[in-house]
Amino acid sequence: MNRFAHSAALLVFAGATNLVLAQQDVVADPTHHKLVFENDCVRVVRAIFGPHEKSDGMFDIKSVVIVTLSEGSGFKVTFPDGTFVEPVPEKLGHVAWAPAAPSARIGVENTGNYRIEYLVIEPKAGCNN
Repeated sequence: MNRFAHSAALLVFAGATNLVLAQQDVVADPTHHKLVFENDCVRVVRAIFGPHEKSDGMFDIKSVVIVTLSEGSGFKVTFPDGTFVEPVPEKLGHVAWAPAAPSARIGVENTGNYRIEYLVIEPKAGCNN
């Protein structure tokens, strides 16, 4: 799987899921996801996962830009039905667009031995600035 496909898979992960309530990453997984900036046009979240750490809970995914801030072995991404996407190594500074899929939720796990850090940049609809 190429890097773009992996990055897209990281946050898109098409598949039908049961959507109970919308869960932002910073709400479902505050241990690893921190809101660092937000205005009417964009929302930016910094995510940091130590070796072998996984998200506290599953969260909804939106169309985002992902910026990799560290090199690492990548993430295992799990869907509510238990299926998952295997990790692919990421390079420092890698940037990718990850389009959202309707009703998609994911859980994230760093399967490697090194800390992984990335930014999630979510553009907001209707911004004309």
